Amino acid sequence: MKRYVGIIGCGHILPRHIESINTNSEDYELVALCDPNEESLNKALEENPSAVGFTDYIDMLSKMKGKMNFVVIASPNHLHYDMAVKCLEEGYDVLIEKPIAFEVDKLEKLQKLADELKREAYGVLQVRYNPTVKVLDEVLKRNLLGDIRCVSFIQRWQRPIGYFSSWRGSLKEGGRTLYEYSIHYLDIVQKFFGVPEVKSTHTFNHKHMDIPFEDTLYSIVKYGDNISGSIEVNISAEPSNLECSISIMGSKGFLKIGGNAVNEVERASFETEELQKEWEEIEKLMHESIAPSTYTGSSPNHPVLYAEIAKGKGFEVKESIPVIKFIQSIYSKES
Repeated sequence: MKRYVGIIGCGHILPRHIESINTNSEDYELVALCDPNEESLNKALEENPSAVGFTDYIDMLSKMKGKMNFVVIASPNHLHYDMAVKCLEEGYDVLIEKPIAFEVDKLEKLQKLADELKREAYGVLQVRYNPTVKVLDEVLKRNLLGDIRCVSFIQRWQRPIGYFSSWRGSLKEGGRTLYEYSIHYLDIVQKFFGVPEVKSTHTFNHKHMDIPFEDTLYSIVKYGDNISGSIEVNISAEPSNLECSISIMGSKGFLKIGGNAVNEVERASFETEELQKEWEEIEKLMHESIAPSTYTGSSPNHPVLYAEIAKGKGFEVKESIPVIKFIQSIYSKES
């Protein structure tokens, strides 16, 4: 079934969705764009002249009946949930940018609604397609690290003064730091190690003093099987993004996947030559599987996500529930 796509929101993530539609043109066609900001909408329409433009998404849902069957929700964070509900009720399948909602119960309600209406509702968990994540999966499946002792997540990014002058600086509209910047990477942590028990959380503001939430956060956590862990999230690094990494210490070795967006293997050390050789086999497979790309940002896998959805393998809304639980747990221990 070909999907005729309308996109709500013509902001900075729009080009990733346009590229994904164009890359998978046999399965998708852009037919509508919507943004209440006429300047943003007109710019997007100039670049995509075949699409019909709307400033009201309700108007788009009504007027595109029979011409559109799939809606991408890329609006400000606080609008995602209500828009998704409306789209489903109006008979459209949806793909929702992160975060789908700030609360677990809303994700549960949304999945239940989609199931009842027999509609498709997907989340954008595109970092799961990073080659480094596939490497981590293989290393853990083969038990190359032995018993896991400690898992550390570090995100040190830079956001300039003035970045939060829009909805991102609003607690109600943008959420907090973890919802906007860390959600994809905490999702990877919980995917392999589960949602941990959060022991403590401390937050600070070192650079962005005029926002009602933190720009720096530290947590101590405990995963199952007595695995200790730490979380550091910082959006006040200078002079640019420094790293976003997951480090795993085990009884037989150490693995760190990092780079700016969990997109590089930074270090892999193992106890024996046999384990090292097995690692080299995995590393070779990773390099062979990487498709050529000129994209260097933190959202490289939208085209892959679209291709998987076309195959019926997208990430349903319910798959985003654990990472929202994770984030809620971290903030619930704030002191």
